[in-house]
Amino acid sequence: MPSYEFPAEAGLSAQGAEPEAIAAHLDRLGLTHSGVRITRRGEAVTLEGQVADGEAAELLVLAAGNLQGVSRVEDKLVPARTPGLLDSLGAFARLPAGAASTEAAETAIHHAQVETGTRFGPGRSLFHTMQPGETLATLAARHLGGDERRLLEANAPVLGGAMPGLGMVIRIPPA
Repeated sequence: MPSYEFPAEAGLSAQGAEPEAIAAHLDRLGLTHSGVRITRRGEAVTLEGQVADGEAAELLVLAAGNLQGVSRVEDKLVPARTPGLLDSLGAFARLPAGAASTEAAETAIHHAQVETGTRFGPGRSLFHTMQPGETLATLAARHLGGDERRLLEANAPVLGGAMPGLGMVIRIPPA
């Protein structure tokens, strides 16, 4: 069961962030959560139940975690469909020519750097905590070839039209 940490003081206000308020928040954002049980103990929220896929799980985790007063989300969500071995192998067929060469891999590996405040979500998106001076544009340039629109679309269901503030956690979808 993965657990995700969030800055409790950052995020959106949710009238005490009790399970009913969290469910109402998910409704306002238009996030499907039928069959998902929401519990809270202190600053920890647990989400348990079946969801459509990993992306749906990520959105629910981030929506709950980005509420003020929530410092941890326990993810007990089970995607109805998870990518299997054939899905993974099929992804190789969509790579550009030469992308899977040893030389390309060596170059990428030697330039890889771990970023602070990051973790992968259940849908393979990178969870990133907004740091001082960061904008969606700088993150899009660093991770998505400058495609800020894609970053906005990936986070629109969680942010409800607001821009992410310092300490909020957003998702950077897989490239």
